Amino acid sequence: MASLEQKNFLEVSHNKYMKNDLNDIVRRIEELEKTVFENKNYQRKFKKNFNFSINERAFVKRYLSDKSGPKKFTGLLAYLVEGDINKDIELNVIKIRWEKMGAKSLLGKFNMFYPNDAKTRGWIDSKKFGLYHLTDEWQEIV
Repeated sequence: MASLEQKNFLEVSHNKYMKNDLNDIVRRIEELEKTVFENKNYQRKFKKNFNFSINERAFVKRYLSDKSGPKKFTGLLAYLVEGDINKDIELNVIKIRWEKMGAKSLLGKFNMFYPNDAKTRGWIDSKKFGLYHLTDEWQEIV
């Protein structure tokens, strides 16, 4: 049988190693959080890759059905320009496409608040009245 001194020594050694392991784990988690939450390039690397080759209803169902109106507007615009930030689309074209998918399970009813709010959030921009294009930050809708 182990003596009382040996038991105490083993217990102290075990606690010392556990404390070091715990400190190491906490340090690693803090480094990981810093990397994930502070580095925009790291975040963009792991964004969803959108598949623009599927039909628009499937695209909306897959990527946009659970999003807010401004995010849906940005996503539909992204689909129409295939993610290209240099292409402009007329608001009327977006509205027509939106109305074709007006079911609640897809886009719902269109509201002019959506493009305004998406523009305020920096996901889209409009250099000319009635024309919209994506900005570099549009993928934040994911």
